[in-house]
Amino acid sequence: MTNLENENIKQSNNTKEETGKFLDQQRQQIENTASNISDTTNKVTNSVNEYQQTNRAILDKSIDTSNKYQQETNNSIQSITNNTIELQKNFANTFQSVFSKFIDNTSKSYWNNNLYPQRYTDVYNKTNQNVTDNTVNATRRINDVVLASAETFNKSLEIAQKYYNEIAQNYLNFVNKIEKSYHNH
Repeated sequence: MTNLENENIKQSNNTKEETGKFLDQQRQQIENTASNISDTTNKVTNSVNEYQQTNRAILDKSIDTSNKYQQETNNSIQSITNNTIELQKNFANTFQSVFSKFIDNTSKSYWNNNLYPQRYTDVYNKTNQNVTDNTVNATRRINDVVLASAETFNKSLEIAQKYYNEIAQNYLNFVNKIEKSYHNH
């Protein structure tokens, strides 16, 4: 029986060793898996953080650029508005000065000479029609400019200002011609 006991002890020791080896292997696999999961989690976290930082930088840059363009547009609109108001003031002052003389002289002439009232009325109506036409044309041009695409907006505003100035100058020249022709008669 000693042989059988020795044999049982050997098998028991072998089983213990194999079980110990198996458990060591299982522990090592669990540690490796946990380490891999931890490394993968860190890599994913780092990638997400990098992605968020990159996107945040792009978003901040886009917001800054948008704010810059918006400010430039506001400044251009303010400048054009100020120039238009100043031009309209000058236009109104010149119009009032020239036409008050014209109307005063026309009324005096009407009372002094009954043959020419229709002519003065025609000149006055033609002048008013030209003022109306110029105002309508200027308004149409300004509206066309405002409705233009965003890329050409600033350039279009400069062109509209130039046209408006030319129209006003042409009108003033026309008024001066009328005044000169009136004085010549």
